[in-house]
Parts: sequence; structure tokens; C-alpha cells
Amino acid sequence: MGKLNFDIDDDALLKAYKLSSISATRWEEVDQEIDNVVPGLKGPSETDTDPLGLGATVDLRDLDSETKAAVLITSKSFDPKTFLSVVHPNATYQDLSVGISHLRASLDSRSEAIRVLVEENFDRFVAVKASTDALYAEMREGILAEQTDYASQPLKDYLKAGAQKADQVFLPVLENAMKAQKLRTTLGVFARSKFFFNLPSSLVDCIEAGRYEAAMRDYKKGKLLLEIRPNQLLPVGATKDGQSIESAQQQQKRILDKVWATVEKVMTQMRNELLAKLQESSRSVEEQEKTIEILYEFGSSDEPAWTYFDAQHKHIMQHMRDTYTAATKTIEALNQKSPVSGPDGASFNRELAEQLQVCVQAIEAKQPDGVIAQSGGQEVWEAIQTMVKNVSEAMLTPLPNFWRISKAFMEGRYKKNAASSSRRSPSQCRTMALDIVKLYIALLSEFFMFSDMAVMSPGRNTAPPLFPKSSNSLATAHHLMKILGEVQDSVNDVSGMEISNEATSSLKNLLESARWKFEDLLVSAWLRDANVFYHLETWIGSTVDAYTTVYLSHMRSFQRQITTAAFKIAGGVDLSSSASSSSRAKQQNPIASEFVTKITKAFLDSLYAFLDGLVHLASDEFPSGEGSKVSAPAPSVVPGSNPLELVKVEEADTRVLLVVSNFGHLMRILIPSMTSELETALNISISNEKKTLMTVVQELDKTLFESYFKPKSAALTAIVRNGILDPQMDWYETPQPKEIRPYVYETLMYLVGVHAQVSAAAAPLLERTLNALVEDVAEEALRCFRQVKRFGMGGMLRATLEIEFMHQTLSRYVTASADKTLSELYTKISQAYAKRPGDENLQAHLDGVKKTLADARRATGIEFLCFRQTKDRSKDKKAAAAADPNASGSESRTRERRRERPREGKA
Repeated sequence: MGKLNFDIDDDALLKAYKLSSISATRWEEVDQEIDNVVPGLKGPSETDTDPLGLGATVDLRDLDSETKAAVLITSKSFDPKTFLSVVHPNATYQDLSVGISHLRASLDSRSEAIRVLVEENFDRFVAVKASTDALYAEMREGILAEQTDYASQPLKDYLKAGAQKADQVFLPVLENAMKAQKLRTTLGVFARSKFFFNLPSSLVDCIEAGRYEAAMRDYKKGKLLLEIRPNQLLPVGATKDGQSIESAQQQQKRILDKVWATVEKVMTQMRNELLAKLQESSRSVEEQEKTIEILYEFGSSDEPAWTYFDAQHKHIMQHMRDTYTAATKTIEALNQKSPVSGPDGASFNRELAEQLQVCVQAIEAKQPDGVIAQSGGQEVWEAIQTMVKNVSEAMLTPLPNFWRISKAFMEGRYKKNAASSSRRSPSQCRTMALDIVKLYIALLSEFFMFSDMAVMSPGRNTAPPLFPKSSNSLATAHHLMKILGEVQDSVNDVSGMEISNEATSSLKNLLESARWKFEDLLVSAWLRDANVFYHLETWIGSTVDAYTTVYLSHMRSFQRQITTAAFKIAGGVDLSSSASSSSRAKQQNPIASEFVTKITKAFLDSLYAFLDGLVHLASDEFPSGEGSKVSAPAPSVVPGSNPLELVKVEEADTRVLLVVSNFGHLMRILIPSMTSELETALNISISNEKKTLMTVVQELDKTLFESYFKPKSAALTAIVRNGILDPQMDWYETPQPKEIRPYVYETLMYLVGVHAQVSAAAAPLLERTLNALVEDVAEEALRCFRQVKRFGMGGMLRATLEIEFMHQTLSRYVTASADKTLSELYTKISQAYAKRPGDENLQAHLDGVKKTLADARRATGIEFLCFRQTKDRSKDKKAAAAADPNASGSESRTRERRRERPREGKA
């Protein structure tokens, strides 16, 4: 029988790995000591021999535990059949017989040996047994008592106390050591992946510092590492207790996902913060563009640009409305604070006159802008300008940035790395910008009541309700130009953005509507002020144009200022701020024919209004001091420098003379000059209108002159009529005259008074006035003498003497018509002379009359000195001819020639 050979202890191997078989096909953990001990198996021994003595051997490593237990003779589960089938499967009957014999011999030898051993050591066995029983009994009663848990309880208590103490002492140390080990492990991982694990905090730092681009760059880097190299961030390895790779990978995923979830949370906060910043209106366009580009890098389905567009569009529109509403409330409050003074029109007219006087004085002093701007509703005008400026700024401040980003968006600049899923068309940005422009147009149109030129009716010139009610036309023109300049600046700026053709067209229409409306408002104020301008007449004489008042120069200054403003508002001059700082401010542009017609009509209508005012000044209803009642500062006049200082303007006749003199200056100088300037400025011809105007002036001049002349003429003709047709005068029986009757002196003295009055107030009208009066006196004398049936010698000589005295005294003012009348008068006297006996010595009687005439001339030379010719007669004649357009220069020469002819022939 062979020897058993065990190179490896299978039981120890199975026990060490807790396996039930060395050929296991699944994972298991078997407790060999408790559950899977082979019954009767004491363990193999390398010294065991074949009990049959046949020398057979078997490799027990190839046997399972049950077979091994059944084969080993030392096992309690030994099975002879199994033993034979495994160890001696090929043994013959003879071999088995030999083996039986060998086995019996072995058993017999062993039994004998045991018997001998027992016999030799029996006493010892008995002694050991007795001692063991005594010891056992003693231990059962003492140290191994049942209540002491057989002497193990104190040991357990000591062990338990020791374990507790060990836990108190060594457990924290072990835990800290474990934590330190884990921390070292974690730090090792973090050291290799420090960027990734520090990413949340670094992103927070970047966001707090406003470095959004750096945050986005780090985010992309972290995302790339997470997607491509997760094992580099957190390596996966098997633990010492056999944890699987799958579990480690799951743990790795949990850790990385947790870190990345924090990153995503931070980036979501950053995205929300950037979206909120897109809605801020105070950020620069560069910052907004960067923000939009960063948001597009998130790759979200939302359109960051639309967030910006919607927010900015809403903000701009609302800000414009709020600005307009606040400004209109301010303007309304100012209007309520300063209402129109006085319920009646007279007080309002006086207020306008005060403003106009101050403004005209400033114009003539070459300092108009500052003074005009402060007159007539200054606070309200400034509030209106502020409203236009603020509304324009509310549009122009954000709109360029809005349109710049809109253009970039429509060009696709922000969609390079983002796929847009928005259904909104990029062209909607243009619509939003157009909405802003339309709102601007609507707000201004609402306030100023703009309407298109084509549909505006001629009478629709109602002023906006919030306009100052007490503003004069000069202030209105000044502020309207300022407002129009502001509007033009806005229109130019928006048009330069090239938003759309519709926006450009709408803004152009806005500017044209503004020009048309402002022109209407200016014309209305222009005509209103022209109708009350006569209140500015202070009856101060002009030092430039003799025998006219400074009122005419005020009128011309006013007309020039208003016409220039109307021309500028109509587009004749660029009113924008950019043009005012360049040469374009002096460049004149052609204006539309509608504006030319409107300005021309307003200019002519205002002139007619001025003429009406002059007539009103000359009327008896106009108190002489009304012009001086204007409380505005009167023009500074140096004492003695007023040519009309001594003229009694409180007399209606004096005012009529001054007004007629002013009419003459208008016809000669002002109207031709002003119409010529208008024609040059507007490049038109108004010859027909000018002719009509001159005709009206001449008619008014004639009417006013007659209003002065006719009462004087009536008084003179009454004196002459009473003198000639005196009932006590018998022209046939009266003796030869020795003196001139008083009515002749009375007539001449009356003319002296007229001469003095006219010379003081309007010397150019002197010849015209006296010529007319002399003609009426001559005609009245002719009518009266025609009523005398006959003259005696004395009557004929007296009539000739009186008429010749007046003729010679007034020879300077005897016109051709008067001279003809006097000739007829002399003829009538000659024809009515009835010669009687004793009238033969006619020459002697004539010589006596000549002597009486000469004496009377010498005696009254001083009284009637004013009627004599002077060295400056030629100058006076020129002035008189200018004052009386109907006068002829040849009349005086004809008069002189006729005056020198002998009177004797007539007699």
C-alpha cells in the first residue's frame, strides 16, 4: 500500500478563503469551523500508512472533503467501501486477502501493546483519575463555581474593562489616524485635480469680481475635463477589502457629480445675474455686448439678446412717457402759477406792449437774445424747452446703443457658437427701434398739436394749451427757434442711425409739421402784436429822420426780427446745434413756396396792422399819454436831444401831423426798403402787393391830412366870408381905402398859428398844408366876391388892396391853382367895377393904394416873417415835395412869374 502525499493542506486553504470547494463556481463565504466540518475528519497526516499494507497512494488534493473524510481511517466518517474504491480500486481478491491478514496482524499488535501499556501504568491511571476527580470537585466548588461562570467571569470583566479603556484611549487615535489617512488620500486626489475641485469657489470669486469671461473660460475647461478625463480628476482603484471597481466608479461619479452640481448652481446664479444686468439701462454698450456673448456661450435655448431688447425697449418707452408726463405737469403748474394778467383785453395789450418795448430796445441795442429770452412767459418757455430736451435725451441716450446691438444681432454676430431656437424674427429689433421713434413723434405731436402741412386748414393755428398765454411774438419766435433746433438735432441724430426708411420719413414729416405749426403760431402772435404795437409810440422824435418818431425805427426793427425768425423757422437757416457752431449757420437755404406765401402774407398783414395803429394814434379817442403809460423802461433820452420835446403831443392836431409825417417817411423810405429786403430774402417779387400797399398808405395819408386840414380850412373860409360879405360893407359906396380891414389880419394870423404848429411838429408838411389852405382861401374869396353885384372906385380898390396884401404876404404858398383863382378874382373885381363920374383919376388912386399896401407890408413884416422866402427855400421845397407827392416843383416858379405882373391891368 502506497504512502499518502499532501503537498498543500486543502483544508487550511479552504478555511483561509472560506470556501466549500477548491473548484468553486460562485462567490461564497463558508465558516469551516462551524458549518462545514467534515464529520470524523481529524486532518491528514503525512506519516499515515496504507492500513492494508498494499503500498498504494492517492493524491488527496483531488478529492472533495466528503470523499477525503470517507477515505481517511482516522476520520469518524470512514467508509471501507469508499476507501477501497478510491485507494485500491484495482486490488485483486488475493491482494485484499493479504491486506486483511495484514490489517488483522496490525490490529492484534496494537491491542497487545495497549494491554501491556495499561498493565504497566494502571496505578498511575488510577492515581491520575483520583487526583483529577478531587481537583475537579474542588474546582467545581471554588474557582470553577457555576456562579463565577467557571472562573471566566473575572477574566471577562477585566477584558471588558480593558477593551473599554482601550476604546477610550486608542479609538480616537485610530479614528484620527483613519481620518488622516483618508485626508491624505483625498489631498492626494485634490492635489492632482485641484483646479476641478476648487472650481466652484474660483467661479464665485470671478463672479464677485465681475470677471465673467474668466468664469466662463474656467467653466468650459472644467466641463471638458469632466466629460473626457474623469479618471484623471478622481482615479478609481480597488480597496483592500475587495471593493469592486463598479462601486468605486459609482462613488467617483457621485463625487464628481456633486462637485459639478455646485458648479452648475454657481453658473446658474451667474447666468441669472447677467440676465439681470442685461435689463439695466445704465450699462455701456460694450458691457452689454460682452454680456450677451457670454450668455450665448451657455448654449441655452433662450435668446439672451431678446431679454436685452425686450427690457430696453420697455424701459426706453416707459422712461420717455414718464419724462413727458412729469414735464407736462411742471409746465401746467407754471401756467397756473402765472396766469394772464387782467380779465380784459386792454390790460393784456398793455402787458404785451411792455414786453415789446423792452425787447425792441434790446434789439436796437444789439443785445436781443438775453433780454428777449427773459420776457413773456420765460419760465413756461424754459420748461417747454426742458421737456423737449429731456424727452429727446430719453430717446437719444439709449437708442444708439440699442440700435448698435440690434444691428449686430441682425447680422448674426452673437450666434456664432449658439443655435437659436427662437421663433422671433431678428427684424423685430428694427420694429422696436421704430416704436421708440414713433413714440417720440407722438409725444411731441400731442404737446404741440402737430399735423401734416397738407391737411392743416388755414385757420387751424390754435396754440397748444400749455403754451404761455402772455408771451409776445419776439419771445415766441426766440423760444420756438430754440425748440425747433432741439427737435432738428434729434431728427438728425436718429436719421444718422439709418434705422429704416420709415423712421427717416416719419422724422422728416415731424420736422416739417413742427416748422409749419411753429410758423402758424409765430404768424398768429406776429399779427396780434402788430395790432397793439401802437402802444409803443412814445412821441419821441428821431434824430436820424427829422420830424418822424422813433416808433418807426421800432417798427422796422420788430419787422426785421420777426421776419428773420419766420424765415429761419421755415428752414431758411439750419437751427441745429451742429450748424450753429459751423459756417452752416450763415448759409441760407431755399424754403418751400407754402412758407414763402405764409411769411409774405403775414408781413403785409402786419404792415396793414401797423397802419391801423398809426391811424388810431392820430384819432381823438387815443389819449395822448397812453403810449407813455407803458410801464417798461422808457428809452434813455438825453435832455434836449428829443427834437419833439417842446411839441404838445397831447393835442390831437399835433399827433395827426406827426402821424402824417410818419406816413410820408413810410412811403419814401421804410416800405420800399422793407419790401425790397423781403423780396431779396425770399427771392420773390411783390410789386403788385407793394403797389396796393402804397395806395393804401396814400389814402390813409390823405384821409389823415384832410382830418387836420379841413377844420383849419373851415375856420379860415369863415373868416374870409364874414369879412367880404359883411353886411356893413357897401362895396359900391365905400371910399378909397386907407387901411386894411381886420379880417385880413385875422386870416393871416390864423395861418401864422397853423405855420407855427406844423413847423414845430412836421415841417415837411408846412408847404403842403399852407398851399392847401391858401387855395381854399382864394376859392372862398372868389365865391364871396362873385356875390358882390358891383364895385365902386373905393370898393374895387379896397378889394384889390386886401387880396393883394394876402397874395404878397402868402406868395410863397400860392400854388398854380391858387394863382389862377386869384387871377379870376382880379378879373371878377374888374368886371364888377361900375365907373361913376369923378373916377377919372384912377392912377392917383392906385398910387395911394400901393402906398397903403407898402406901409401895411412894412408894418406887419415881423408878424408875417414866417411866410417870407428863406435861403434854404430849395431844401424846404424838396422836403415839401417829399411830404406832398402831388406837389410840382414848377408851381413855385410859375407863381413867382405871375405874381410880378402889374396889377393895374387887372384893375
